Amino acid sequence: SDGLIEHPGEEMGYVLEGVLELIIGDKTYTLAQGDSFHFPSHQPHGYVNPGEKETRVLWVNTPVTF
Repeated sequence: SDGLIEHPGEEMGYVLEGVLELIIGDKTYTLAQGDSFHFPSHQPHGYVNPGEKETRVLWVNTPVTF
């Protein structure tokens, strides 16, 4: 992502492959294949692929924001 964003709703996801750094507020979580997450979207959040390998994530948010 390009910085942190926040909006109404909730988000959840499942890392299908690769590694994802998920930033929520002032905390960074390193997630790998098979890990999942859930958080309220009003918290500032963003993400980074810290490696050179492609990362694939099944990401769902409600309500639809884009």
